[in-house]
Amino acid sequence: MEPTRGSASSTTSRRGVLNIKGWSAAVGANQSKIIDLLVGNAVALGAVVGAVLLLVADPIVLRMLGGLLAVAGVIGTGWLLRREVARHGELLTMHTGPRLVLLVAIAGGYLARRPDQAVWVWTATGIAMAAVLAEPTIKALLAKTQQIAVNLPGVQPVPAPPYAPNRLVAGSLATITAGSALAIVGLPGWCYLGVATLELAAALILIGYAGRATKMTRQALTALPKALKRHQPAFVVYYGGLHGARYQLGMWLPYLERLGRPFVVITREAATVPTITALTTAPVIVPRTTSELGDLSTLVVPSMKAAFYVQGSRANLHFQKFRKLTHIWLNHGDSDKQANFSPRHATYDKVLVCGQQGVERYAAHGVEIPPDRLLKVGRPQVERIEVRDEPLPADAPRTVLYAPTWRGGRPTTDYSSLGLGERIVAALLDRGVTVIFRPHPLSYADPADAGLIRRIQQLLAGDQRSTGRHHVWGEQAERDWEIADCLNNADGLITDVSSVASDNLASGKPFAMVAMRASGEDFRAEFPMARVAYLIEKDLSTLDSALSDLLGTDPLAEQRHAYRRHCLGDQLGPHAADEFLRVAGELVTGVSRPAAKGKPKQDEKISEIPLERVLFPTEPDVAELVSQETDRLAEQQRRTG
Repeated sequence: MEPTRGSASSTTSRRGVLNIKGWSAAVGANQSKIIDLLVGNAVALGAVVGAVLLLVADPIVLRMLGGLLAVAGVIGTGWLLRREVARHGELLTMHTGPRLVLLVAIAGGYLARRPDQAVWVWTATGIAMAAVLAEPTIKALLAKTQQIAVNLPGVQPVPAPPYAPNRLVAGSLATITAGSALAIVGLPGWCYLGVATLELAAALILIGYAGRATKMTRQALTALPKALKRHQPAFVVYYGGLHGARYQLGMWLPYLERLGRPFVVITREAATVPTITALTTAPVIVPRTTSELGDLSTLVVPSMKAAFYVQGSRANLHFQKFRKLTHIWLNHGDSDKQANFSPRHATYDKVLVCGQQGVERYAAHGVEIPPDRLLKVGRPQVERIEVRDEPLPADAPRTVLYAPTWRGGRPTTDYSSLGLGERIVAALLDRGVTVIFRPHPLSYADPADAGLIRRIQQLLAGDQRSTGRHHVWGEQAERDWEIADCLNNADGLITDVSSVASDNLASGKPFAMVAMRASGEDFRAEFPMARVAYLIEKDLSTLDSALSDLLGTDPLAEQRHAYRRHCLGDQLGPHAADEFLRVAGELVTGVSRPAAKGKPKQDEKISEIPLERVLFPTEPDVAELVSQETDRLAEQQRRTG
């Protein structure tokens, strides 16, 4: 029977490789990238065949086939570029081969219609191809230009490009599309030449900008060290990520500004500067790792006492080597995700957690951090969340916030219920609930997840038109409103393993969690927050009962209110930030301040916190420690993009 089992195994293996999912697993790339690869190869092959048929084929049928292949190539290339835009990727030099072949195909089609326009058409084709071929040069020149410092007196900011470099690629596609249309209509070749000349002019404008910006970059690098010393920052906020700055830094910068001390933000990625400068008036600095003048060591000045970190990039280690500073881990939310108990947090001098649950979370997962380095400071961000512990009348209309998390940087950290979101939202609508929909901002980086978000938004729009219920989604829920506004306008929450669940505790309102990584008691054992949440299994078998509890009698109300202090600390409402401001102020000045009135001391034992109404089982031992943080999407995109 052994050969039979081997044969069956081989058959299963072969079948796995013959589909997208199997290929994805085999090469270690996500399915979206595999789809791009297959479509890209098909587009390139179709463009080559189309160009050949248009240039050398005599029968009209073959030329028509060549034209159809060329048009399909234009559409396919546009589709691929659009997907790259959805990932926030850089388009320069993307799919240059198919674009060049398509330009040749257009020339062939044009000459088939207007053989008398050969000079115009080939001149236009050459100019358009020159613009495409210039992209590697432009990309290399732009790599030498970089924003060095913004909002820092004495350093002139490097101006932004006259237009986004990605638009040059969009212009190339527009030239291809326009050329196709002109060829079909049979207009004179000089019309095509005019379009191609505009594309080349745009490329030359970028080249000229890059030359000027390179000179300004060198000048800014020279002026930076002295300007930093004059500014005398007391601390630095170090950011090593590429995506997520708006919410990761945005949740902490207002409180760091309230410390009343000068500081700077150092970001590893120049692309994040516009986002960060929209959040703070503090100087934002980008280290120039390829230049001695912009090396990190030149950015550490004597006045700096501390460095804060909000995102778990490996690049943090580059700054942690400066031991004269006190390195402080803040994170960008409190939850039971692996990013909240990474062993790397033990490398920081101080680790700030919300409450005793944060302390126990590290211990439960074998991460040893001395007690004097673990500081309980509450959750400042809940100061704007309104507390409402009283239940609503049974007949009162309900509004529920659905806030799924993102899929994480790798499969083991994928807690997202977004794939089930349409069915969850539909179940809420069937019960007459008004819905606030706020997906995780990083979900937009994946085209498939972005599509799921649009479907849920369309579902809400359709229900709003038919019922008149005023659902909230899109710009209002994700940009105009902060998470506190969403929670304040909701009567309940459905979320995943996410910091939104912790923030919701402050409100006192009921919430449900979708169990994507385990089920039942196993899920509650692994993720303590779920012990005071109504559980929705990933097969949605408990969706109906969970919604009945969430929208009805709320039997977990007492346990949830007791757990709130254990997770978030003592202070809620307007005083939620007091302890953080006191502790952070001491760390950046070295001057001790009295603890906020009524706050527990840092060495307070868990037995002193009244949790007798809640039964929490012992945490299971974890055999292996995680070695990577969840927020790896930025580096993953740089490697695969």
